[in-house]
Amino acid sequence: MAKQEKLKELISKNYTGDALNYDKDLLNVVKARQKDMPVVSNSWNKIKKKSEDEEIRLWEKEYKEALAFIKDAIAPAMMKIDTTKLQVGDTLVKTFFTYAYPDFLEWNWLGPLINWDIKFDMSMFIYPIESAYVMKYLRRRLTELSSQRSMNEDKWLVNDPALSAQIQDVQELRDSLTRWQERYFHFSIYITVYSDGEEELKKTANMLETLLSWRNVLTKQAYLRTEQGFIATWPFAKDEVGVYRNISTKWLSTTFPFTSSTLSQDDWVLYGINTHNNSLIIFDRFKTENANMVVFAKSWGWKSFLVKLEILRSLMLGTDAIVIDPENEYKALLDTVWGSYLNINLNSNQRINPFDLPRALRDTETKPWDLLRWAVVNLIWLMNLMLWKCTPSEESILEKALITTYSLKWITFENDDITGKEVPIMKDLFSVLETMEWSKSLTERLEKYVYWIFAGIFSEATNIELKDWLQVFSVRDLDDILRPVAMFIVLNYIWNIARSSNRKRLLVVDEAWNIMQHEDSAKFLFWLVKRARKYNLWVTTITQDVEDFMTSSYGRAIVTNSSIQLLLKQSPASIDVLQNTFKLTDQEKYILLNSSVGQWLFFAWTDHVWIQILASYFEEQVINTNPNK
Repeated sequence: MAKQEKLKELISKNYTGDALNYDKDLLNVVKARQKDMPVVSNSWNKIKKKSEDEEIRLWEKEYKEALAFIKDAIAPAMMKIDTTKLQVGDTLVKTFFTYAYPDFLEWNWLGPLINWDIKFDMSMFIYPIESAYVMKYLRRRLTELSSQRSMNEDKWLVNDPALSAQIQDVQELRDSLTRWQERYFHFSIYITVYSDGEEELKKTANMLETLLSWRNVLTKQAYLRTEQGFIATWPFAKDEVGVYRNISTKWLSTTFPFTSSTLSQDDWVLYGINTHNNSLIIFDRFKTENANMVVFAKSWGWKSFLVKLEILRSLMLGTDAIVIDPENEYKALLDTVWGSYLNINLNSNQRINPFDLPRALRDTETKPWDLLRWAVVNLIWLMNLMLWKCTPSEESILEKALITTYSLKWITFENDDITGKEVPIMKDLFSVLETMEWSKSLTERLEKYVYWIFAGIFSEATNIELKDWLQVFSVRDLDDILRPVAMFIVLNYIWNIARSSNRKRLLVVDEAWNIMQHEDSAKFLFWLVKRARKYNLWVTTITQDVEDFMTSSYGRAIVTNSSIQLLLKQSPASIDVLQNTFKLTDQEKYILLNSSVGQWLFFAWTDHVWIQILASYFEEQVINTNPNK
């Protein structure tokens, strides 16, 4: 009886308890109804319905209060409607619409407008039209045009080319509609521009008209319809202006706005996001003239981060990568993808013998003396680097000494096949020079590489071989004096391997300013960049010392022979050099000085695109160069 009394009390009062105990009381009601009072179902439904109505009214009240708050928060302080413009707060607004198009619209004709570096809003309205209605209109129009042509023929008038073109266009459109190859639409474009002053607004409006009229697309300002035009470009899906042109499916497809007219291709590597229109930059550098790339950035400019990201994604597409790493920054990437790590230093067991003969070119008939001649030329370049510039007479002595050194191992111009023969090393050259006249200066400078502080590193047989898809040559632990020499030898070794096999490879030369310090090594790097394209080897040159690189004649030549240039954040000391080299605008110069981390200017052909690097969480963990992460 106690449960029945409680149930009656709840029903009679329609429950006036607090919200915290409501569920508990309802549970008691249910239990009472199931066990003691099955006849109170109607009363139970009433209390349930009343509680739901109260809850809905409460939610509705909260929604209206929140909506009013949001409107107050985003609404401008004032809005003034004029015949030619709007004023929203302190901002002036003008809206334009297109009213005429050329007979032919090329693909992505809206690209210049999408990439326009001005604040504006644009909307498109597309209304499909029934094909039967269009066919009826085209039939009538074709009759009118044909009659006009017949009248001209009766009067013996010269054929009008414009009239013939219209007849042909109408006939082709009728045929396409009949075969369901085309559809017809009403199409509207509205563009709203913003400015803080009258003069700036007028200038922006003139720029917009010029930008579109260059494509024979004519625009008009929404006079006396400024409010309606403003609404048409906002996300209300309301077209209160109602100015449209007829357009078919073929030409409508050319207006697709979410594409970038620059540096967007169908496949290969994702580099980042185009900051102009938020489109993805997917670019295949191998489709350019030579696919070489130069990267300029100051320290901590994310230059290595960017290149490692490209390497990681290129490996997935079957491209091998070789890196000359001066700061051991590629070790984490190499450990992740299972590559080969070759540490070039005085205590390392891994050696490259600079006296190794070049491998024969693939698909080329090599004459008996070619390999030895190339080896002698490369070694003279190396000796100029190791011995701090040789005089012409010293070069002549070195040439004779090198030929003699090889001949003592039975490698001659008549027979330079090394099968079953021992390749000479630096000690052998030193021994030959000791027996020659006028070579004392050479032996004194060469001795440290054979017997003293630098002994062994360049005077032993080669015991490595490039096989893995990623190879990293680390020169971090070398003395600054030895770095250019080691990088030269490594580059020469890589070049010999690359030109003898047909595999697509990326060669990354990090901190290339080490090589550019010396004329002979800079000349060799330029020679390699210029010829690498023929052997599927694409060179990426990275440097933070822009002035040293660009003041070298070979550095400028490397930039000229690189189809892609990447510019990251620059220091004020080097920005003027880059501006003169790449013909940067003042705006691009300002951006490079003030850009945030991960943003860079991408040059390919004549296109300049500002890009934000886009890396996944996993990629960032593998390639991040920040020692604190």
